Amino acid sequence: MKKKLTLRCLLISLITAIIVFAAALGVVFWLYDETEAEDIREKTHLLIAALKSSEDPSAVLAAIEDTRVTLLDKGGDIVYDSGGTEENHGDREEIVAAMNDAPKVVRRYSQTMQAQAYYYAEKFTAGGQTYVLRLCERQSDIGPYIGAAVGALFLAAAVGVAISAAVADRTSARISGRLEEINKRLRALTSVPAKTSGGGRDEFAQIAEEIDALVAGLGGSLADLRREQNKLDFVINNISQGMMAFSSHNEIVLYNKPVCKIFKVSGELMGKHFSYLTKDEELKKLMHDSLMRGEDGEFSYRLRGKDLNFKVYSFKADDESSEIEHIVLVADLTKEKAAIRQKSEFFANASHELKTPLTTMQGLTEILLAKATDEGQKKQLERIYKESKRLSFLVQDMLYISDLESGRAERREEDIDLGAVAAEVKQEYAHQAEERSLTVTASGSGHVRADYRNIYEIVGNLCSNAVHYNVPGGRVDMTVEETEEGVKLTVSDTGIGIPEEHLPKVCERFYRVDKSRSKKTGGTGLGLAIVKHVCNLYGAKLDIQSKVGEGTKVEVRFKR
Repeated sequence: MKKKLTLRCLLISLITAIIVFAAALGVVFWLYDETEAEDIREKTHLLIAALKSSEDPSAVLAAIEDTRVTLLDKGGDIVYDSGGTEENHGDREEIVAAMNDAPKVVRRYSQTMQAQAYYYAEKFTAGGQTYVLRLCERQSDIGPYIGAAVGALFLAAAVGVAISAAVADRTSARISGRLEEINKRLRALTSVPAKTSGGGRDEFAQIAEEIDALVAGLGGSLADLRREQNKLDFVINNISQGMMAFSSHNEIVLYNKPVCKIFKVSGELMGKHFSYLTKDEELKKLMHDSLMRGEDGEFSYRLRGKDLNFKVYSFKADDESSEIEHIVLVADLTKEKAAIRQKSEFFANASHELKTPLTTMQGLTEILLAKATDEGQKKQLERIYKESKRLSFLVQDMLYISDLESGRAERREEDIDLGAVAAEVKQEYAHQAEERSLTVTASGSGHVRADYRNIYEIVGNLCSNAVHYNVPGGRVDMTVEETEEGVKLTVSDTGIGIPEEHLPKVCERFYRVDKSRSKKTGGTGLGLAIVKHVCNLYGAKLDIQSKVGEGTKVEVRFKR
């Protein structure tokens, strides 16, 4: 390979030298020709000037040496010729050009001089007569100039070829080395053992073989990647949720088919701003705020009769070249919300229907208890009264939750001292705590803007659970404190605790960890569900921590 590169470089240098040599000779001839032409023109001009000012033109013309001079009248007849000829010269090229006022230098073979000569003629007027003056000069011998030029050019070409040979040798060595390095790296990529170079196989042939092997391997890898991409596309486009990925400029870089269905858009969405998806200004603002926050978030919105839930995941990728900074999942919860509404309506209607007969049952039981004389009868009536009262409490809680869910719950905002509410709840449960030998404390102070009944429901339900699910001789501590974020209510107890697997479900309606114990304490199973709904109403955060046998700690954080 190295030899081939060197020889090719030398050949190119030699061809270049020949071309330069020929061009230089051409320039030398051209410059010589131009010099001779300019010289004969200058002599003609000077001679015409002398003729115009001389009284004896023949004497002026006779004084010219080494140059043939011819003077003609306007008809082409010779008036004077230093060569002795008398024939008419009117048809000569230079004479015709002079007569037409377009004088030019003509080079041709002169029969008189027996050599190549330069001819130039110009028309002028003297003594009222029109003449044409023609000069003819033998072409000088250019041989010595050409010899000198050829020698210099040959020396320059030789030096250039020698330098080219040295440079070509070094360059070919470097190129050959780099090609070999490329060949080694290609072999490393293809994991193909190195082959012994055979005759006629240069580095390019080896690289071509390695590239063929690499392309074959990449073809298989690309086919595998396409299969995996097709699987991924199938999964992404067939999930029920809409999925979009956004860049730092809030432009769509990835989306699936459900997005087009949810927002009823068509065409290519790649590179479009999120505002392209909808004309709803409120939804645009919600999306903009969620993306600009740069934090994970969630919000719901009703669009064209659809209940949509948006989950926004924001992150800074480790790879700076990554385009994706936000992922948004959009779920159409219209059917689920409709089912929840139907369930809530049934819940409210059933509660209203139960309220009247239960009130009647309680009233009749109270009358019968007042008139009962038989002890057995009295015990049965007391049991009926107790159960009807428990059912009445249950119906009241159900109606309250229904009001919270439907938005019918009263939301008056007044300044409430959460510490005072805790102290009031402590007094309400003092008797039950005393029966179970419990110590109940209420401390601290903090003001929130809310409805009194709603706040009382939170503190009351949490204290009730702490008392009812405590152990004899245990403690219930209610603490209220001001923080930088707002007001925090903490209710902790030393009770039986809640198993970890039950914690995610304890705020569901009617969910009981220990059903037999709940029934014995008179619980409705709606206390924590009410607490959760009231917290959602005021944007408060509910946190429950518990360990079996150690107790439970519930924190409610109200924003400032």
